[in-house]
Amino acid sequence: MPKKVLVVDDERVIRKFLRIHLINWGYEVKEAVDGVEALEQLSSDNFDFLLLDILMPKKDGWRVLEEMRSNPKTKNIPVIVLTAKDEDSYMLRGYNLGANYYMTKPFTNTKAQLLYGIQLMFGKNSESVNNINIFR
Repeated sequence: MPKKVLVVDDERVIRKFLRIHLINWGYEVKEAVDGVEALEQLSSDNFDFLLLDILMPKKDGWRVLEEMRSNPKTKNIPVIVLTAKDEDSYMLRGYNLGANYYMTKPFTNTKAQLLYGIQLMFGKNSESVNNINIFR
């Protein structure tokens, strides 16, 4: 059974880019366009990890991460933060709130960096990342 990921980003192009690659790598992908929708999906479905944008309407990624970490059902779900904010203070805030990995936009070598983040979360020998070809 494939791992299920929730991609949370208000930019359609980013969601599509991530969805295509994650599906090619064998993941089941669901999407949310803002933090409110993300929390609704988290309450009604189970996910193996999240890709979470920070700057979004209605409820930003910081609030989503805070609420996830305070909820027993979602507190242990791994999160990769995706944001245009590349300042050290933002990165530290993400890690302090419980992010497992932090990626900045615009992406440079995104597929390799995303794969690396997933490997960090699940371990380099994990079933979730074995045999993934980043050139697909």
